[in-house]
Amino acid sequence: MKNFSLKAAAWLLPILMGMGANAATAASLDYWRFNARLSRLEIVTDIDVKPTVQLVANPTRLVVDLPGINLRRPPAEKKIGRFVKEARVGQFTPRTVRLVVELGHRYTLRSQDVMVRGLAPNRWFIQLPKLLALDPSAAPQTDPIAIAVPDAKVATSPTDGVPITVPNPSSYPKGRVVIAIDPGHGGADPGAVGRGGLREKAVVLDISRKLAQFLAKNGLQAVLTRNEDLELDLAPRVAIAERAKARIFVSIHANALSLGQPGVNGLETYYYNDGYNLARIIHNTILRSISVSDRGVRRARFYVLRKTSMPAVLIETGYVTGRVDAKNLSSPNYRTRMAQAIGSGVLQYFR
Repeated sequence: MKNFSLKAAAWLLPILMGMGANAATAASLDYWRFNARLSRLEIVTDIDVKPTVQLVANPTRLVVDLPGINLRRPPAEKKIGRFVKEARVGQFTPRTVRLVVELGHRYTLRSQDVMVRGLAPNRWFIQLPKLLALDPSAAPQTDPIAIAVPDAKVATSPTDGVPITVPNPSSYPKGRVVIAIDPGHGGADPGAVGRGGLREKAVVLDISRKLAQFLAKNGLQAVLTRNEDLELDLAPRVAIAERAKARIFVSIHANALSLGQPGVNGLETYYYNDGYNLARIIHNTILRSISVSDRGVRRARFYVLRKTSMPAVLIETGYVTGRVDAKNLSSPNYRTRMAQAIGSGVLQYFR
């Protein structure tokens, strides 16, 4: 049978508030989308949940049920394309949300090739394999096929062996200060690509992991929006910080211009409204701690700065296209020092 890849398109459907007294108290679906470019369904809820997943025929549909979850908005559907016809969501029972991914009428897939992945107990990816041309001569499948759902990760460790625990946010000790750390980009989105192929997504993930380790040693609890090389949209990054009840949000990035401008280097720190004091303290602490050009503290309307309810900053740690910054950011030792400088700024903010 011939393999087909899914149409490269993605869409986002944020889940809004609304709909009745029961919805006001029930757990909710914070975010979902079918990412057709990556062939996967992405789900974030505001409590821990273990989905049930099954494959249903005639037409071929991937059905995902979320027990104990309320949609808090009307049912919705989104047309996708030729291979995946549509994705939709609705309130299947008063206490169960159902998401359905319906394939085009000429295509099917093998249930054993569907991968269900729990990034955390409230964050799930359901990864579709390449689609197969439907064989019209095959006997029709009448019964749903259950798909195995593994336990979600509660803690993950970075691949470089540095032990950083990222526990489920609901288990944080009462009174512990929680810091949300957001490594930008990831997965199929490399972010900026600079001199020598230096990739922003790898640089900022390493800095973020080291920052989490530094904060943990100093009595603060860190939650990373991603702790591995995966693509994550902006809305779930904010949802993770909100669910963790983070006191501040620190987004880590690296900047870029064209490779023909190697003389542009330096640190920039961004805030929106109530993040100015946090941005100023972290920025100045970095400048005192390591040798990097000062490109200032600036106000910007970045999504993660506008949509978070806590003070939030976005730190551009340097230019991967800059001759000086690219050399520095390529160094594990420099990235450690950058992480410690950011962490020292966080500690000073809470003093």
